[in-house]
Amino acid sequence: MRREHWLWIVGIALAGLVLRCFAARGGLWLDEAWSAVFAQEVATPAGVLFQINHDNNHHLNTLWLQLVGPAAPPILQRALSIVSSSATIVVAAAIAARRGPAPAICAAVAFAVAHFLLTYGAEARGYAPMLLACVSAIAIIDGWLADPTRPKPSSALTIAALLGCLAQATMMFALVILTLWVTVERCRNAGWRKGLPDTIALFAPAAAVAVLLVAGAWAAAAGGGGFHIGNREPHDWLKWSDAMRQLLAGMFGATILAVPLLYLARGTSDRLATLALIACALPLAVALLALPNSGAARYYAVVVPPLLLLTVIILPMAWNHPVKRWIAAAISLTFLLTAAVADRAIIRNLRGDPGRAVATLARVAPGGAIVSVDYSRSSAILIAAARSQRYSLTVAETACPPARFHLVERDGDTRFPDRPFWCGRTYREIARGDPAGLSGTHWRLYGAMR
Repeated sequence: MRREHWLWIVGIALAGLVLRCFAARGGLWLDEAWSAVFAQEVATPAGVLFQINHDNNHHLNTLWLQLVGPAAPPILQRALSIVSSSATIVVAAAIAARRGPAPAICAAVAFAVAHFLLTYGAEARGYAPMLLACVSAIAIIDGWLADPTRPKPSSALTIAALLGCLAQATMMFALVILTLWVTVERCRNAGWRKGLPDTIALFAPAAAVAVLLVAGAWAAAAGGGGFHIGNREPHDWLKWSDAMRQLLAGMFGATILAVPLLYLARGTSDRLATLALIACALPLAVALLALPNSGAARYYAVVVPPLLLLTVIILPMAWNHPVKRWIAAAISLTFLLTAAVADRAIIRNLRGDPGRAVATLARVAPGGAIVSVDYSRSSAILIAAARSQRYSLTVAETACPPARFHLVERDGDTRFPDRPFWCGRTYREIARGDPAGLSGTHWRLYGAMR
């Protein structure tokens, strides 16, 4: 690695930062909006930690939303994720740099433009800071595994675990994967009599912190009426399969690329190959255990860094083989093109941009408006957008009789009413939003016909 290589990496990271800023425009979608509402309801940092007993409370993100305030523009509300995701590009490149300049630059490009990472790196939720903590933990462990005679980096790993768990609870999955990784690598290289004590000594402080955080969360939930889950769906193999498709497409650009990548990865002896293989077991374990919400691709976010890191290592290696070179070139070109198309879509679409609903209201009713909603959950996107745009908006307490304006929000492909008619009043559509990508809100804003 020379100075010019690091300049390339910094330049790519800055480009990734710009991409995330473009993707972070537009109003907060449903889950983001509820995080913003929760942050203001509890009013204090202690309230964020002990009073919001809901799975949509990603603590570091909620604290950030509370800090910047409800009137902050959406891009500032998403700044924690933007900065975290951009920093992850550099950390991933540093891991790959131990294998040479080509893997390092490939890692920077992959982590900058991969659609999965761009999506969650530009929204006000906890996945981006959690992934930064996860990749930092991989960097810490990878460096120690390269020279296990050095002191064990238990303190650094504990800090990464603490911040990752506070950012998003799926960091627990990452800690399990990393523990198994170290166990396999150390037992393979030093035998189990040495490998197991090394693993325990390395992870004991991080495990203690994780257990304390879980215990604290459950204690707070027990004292606050129990823990609440916004959407709990039973395991469904079709939904799980769709989540795997989204995960692979979000990483590699196209699901089919997993096949040639698997071919190129055969016989790879790098220790990151072991990590990637263990990480692949997570979605399968969730499915076999039939855990709820197994059809949500974002819950497998910790699988993305190991697989992308392995990919950026094997592609430059394949370049030295006359046949594999063409496969690697086809994979790289397909990834870049599909990522460009998907990233362009989210930058243009902005997750359906619920902020346009309030912008429309401000145009047709500049003095303020009362809006009724089909579902009470939809009120958050209106409240968050109105606060950010400083617009006087009231959400009607009942949907019937409806207000002059009515918002309908739907999941996925659920149909909207063809002929809007509520409580004796006929409505017409005056604004709409449909997300393109892994997250967002489908909505329609209707105005009463006079």
